[in-house]
Amino acid sequence: MSDEVRLSTEALHKLGTTFEMRAEELSRQLGAFRRRADADALRDGFGSDEAARPHRELFDEAERALAQLQRRLAEVGGGIKETVANTQAAEDELVEIMRSVK
Repeated sequence: MSDEVRLSTEALHKLGTTFEMRAEELSRQLGAFRRRADADALRDGFGSDEAARPHRELFDEAERALAQLQRRLAEVGGGIKETVANTQAAEDELVEIMRSVK
């Protein structure tokens, strides 16, 4: 097994962009979810606040989890893009060092 690592900065950048796009999409869908499943809609659907309470609690928990997922996707996408920028900068620096040695 080789200790060599090959990295496609273009592929990584695309991956980072995909994570960020999915985070934005999830954010939009979370907004739509909030509008459709608000407390009034749940109460109306179950007939009373008391009957809707367990479902509202699940809704709130799901909403928090989706918001955390959205933030995490954005963080991962940004982290990947930062890695790409650092890798590209290191490659560029290495090229300059090699040129100066010739």
